[in-house]
Amino acid sequence: MSADQAQDEKRDDKSEHGRRAVVRTLLGGGAVAALAAGARPAAAATPPAAPAPARRQAPYDPFAADTFQPSGRVREYWVQADSFQHNPVPSGYDAMMGRHIPADKLTFWAVGFRAYAPDWDHPLDADLGPDGLGANQGIPGPVLRAEVGDLIRVHFRNNDDHYRWPHSMHPHGVLYDRENDGGWLADDPDRPGAAVPFGETYTYTWACPPSSVGTWPYHDHSMPQSIPGPAAASSAPAHKEYGLDESQRLSPGDPVMEIGAELGLFGVVAVTDENTPQVDREFVLFLHDTYKADIPSLGQNLNLFNGGAYLGNTPTFTAKAGDRVRWRIASLGQEFHVFHLHGHRWRSGPNSPDWVDSQLIGPSTTLTIEYLEDNPGDWLYHCHVIHHMMGGMVGRYQVT
Repeated sequence: MSADQAQDEKRDDKSEHGRRAVVRTLLGGGAVAALAAGARPAAAATPPAAPAPARRQAPYDPFAADTFQPSGRVREYWVQADSFQHNPVPSGYDAMMGRHIPADKLTFWAVGFRAYAPDWDHPLDADLGPDGLGANQGIPGPVLRAEVGDLIRVHFRNNDDHYRWPHSMHPHGVLYDRENDGGWLADDPDRPGAAVPFGETYTYTWACPPSSVGTWPYHDHSMPQSIPGPAAASSAPAHKEYGLDESQRLSPGDPVMEIGAELGLFGVVAVTDENTPQVDREFVLFLHDTYKADIPSLGQNLNLFNGGAYLGNTPTFTAKAGDRVRWRIASLGQEFHVFHLHGHRWRSGPNSPDWVDSQLIGPSTTLTIEYLEDNPGDWLYHCHVIHHMMGGMVGRYQVT
């Protein structure tokens, strides 16, 4: 046998061994043995090693009880809805596209949740640590944190002294009864906590069973409202274009559902358990949109990160190489977005083998992204829907 023939036979043997290993993994031992025996003449076949017993996993039961077992801890928050003038583009410049944004018709009266000391004595300071409440500037609202077994008790006061509308707090992902839902219905208008009048208060209590682990939005879910347009506006019925059928479209002045959330009344609930890993950095990012059809003082629609639009006005997040990093990302509004982070990858979900660098997120859904930081640089994060990126959804992530 020549040297070339010997090398070819060695390569064929390696290839056949690799094929058998793949098939063994996919099909299991008995089928593999049959395939391996048929792959070569019997005299040349090597009996495969007996496969290790497969680990049996308990079957998933969608009807298993999700039992709340109280820990005895009560996480108490004092939250207020405040109205304030808000400019999403304070620099007047889009640093990605290199263009100036017209300053007229960018400011609007926003309403946001802020965390306060007990009895709403004074606003709490910002805490951007991995267990903190966030910037506490109103958009987004404070991070409400709890662990499995905890009760979250939120004392809410409506201080919207601009619009003087009723507001509420509706949570996702936690356990509550109808009096702690915060969702208003026209056929049940007197439901407690669903329309807290200006100047009044309400206390919500929410429980955290095991299924509450993760990132969840909370937001105003009170009565639909509308903002009057300028008195000199045309009386022509300029429809609000949301991709709806003609019969479903709204005309200016019609009430808008969850307009309080569009104006800034939203935040994040973060629930952990003993399996939640500790991190060095945790970033909270809210994707949301404002429409000039709903907010007449705006001259254009805006796609926002945490109340800001365009590079240089959106949050700049920072980390160091070696940090364990977590992003808690949420979305509300009319749009679907694709969160993309330059220079980084992460698992697409808990225990998933798949790595991604972009993920889809839609209204009221969330992402929890975790990774070990290993790539220093000045990076972008943005929505990868192009007109959302050009509408303001771009930010910086700086790693040293």
